[in-house]
Amino acid sequence: MMTVVLVLALVAAGCAESAKEGVAPKETPDPAAAFHEGFSDVDAYPVFISSELVTGKNRFLLGLLDRNDAPIGDPRIQVHVSFYDLAKSATKAVAQADMDFIWAVRGERGLYVTETTFDRAGEWGAEVTMTGGGLDESVKATFEVVEESSTPALGAPVPASDTPTSSEVDKLSSISTDHHPDPRFYETSVDEALKQREPFVVVFATPKFCASAVCGPTLDTVKSVARDFKNLTFIHVEPYELPTDGSTLEPVPATQEWGLPSEPWVFVVDERGKLDAKYEGVVGAGELRAELEGL
Repeated sequence: MMTVVLVLALVAAGCAESAKEGVAPKETPDPAAAFHEGFSDVDAYPVFISSELVTGKNRFLLGLLDRNDAPIGDPRIQVHVSFYDLAKSATKAVAQADMDFIWAVRGERGLYVTETTFDRAGEWGAEVTMTGGGLDESVKATFEVVEESSTPALGAPVPASDTPTSSEVDKLSSISTDHHPDPRFYETSVDEALKQREPFVVVFATPKFCASAVCGPTLDTVKSVARDFKNLTFIHVEPYELPTDGSTLEPVPATQEWGLPSEPWVFVVDERGKLDAKYEGVVGAGELRAELEGL
């Protein structure tokens, strides 16, 4: 009994002495800090492509860069993502998914996509795990979710924009920078399509002046899918005024009416004139085909 008392006394004395000397107790690490550390000494890291993530249903898109900041396009790489509501917990994921690979530029650059839902606006975290193709890496990063999107919301009516058609010009190059334009994409304006009360697809893309360099490939993907839907209306809209040399890009009225924060965008509108689906940046042929088959 005397020994126990002596040990307790020594421990108490040691604690008191540490307090006198100003020795601070060890702090518990903040789990959320790992999401803010950035990427260092990694073989690959993600870049979040989606420019607008909102409360509700989202299409979450990311690309991969290697340690030299060069894009990685390798379908052998498997990507898994876990989402964290950092306001609630940085250790318990609220959702997770294996992401699907799609080509942004076939044979050169690929992206990964999944669908997820965010129940509140604010800061969120993602843990991205990359395996295969010589990679075995897991990194964490943050992103912001906002209350509302600048583009039309899913289920909302779309703007009745008066977009240009081939009947208004002598040649398609006056309204399109596509090197191989499909005349079918310039027969109908958005406002005319809405009056027809039939589903349609509208693509905002500028193959010549695209900041993301994927407008041409995305438009080509939509054109390839359109061949399987001969009775559906497809519309291509250049987001900038033509002609231009690219030094100054002035948005067309439709770009502003649809609230585009970037380009390209693909929108699917139902027979009621409401938005059924939207795709920022890149859309996979399988993604779009499945959506159109469900209309």
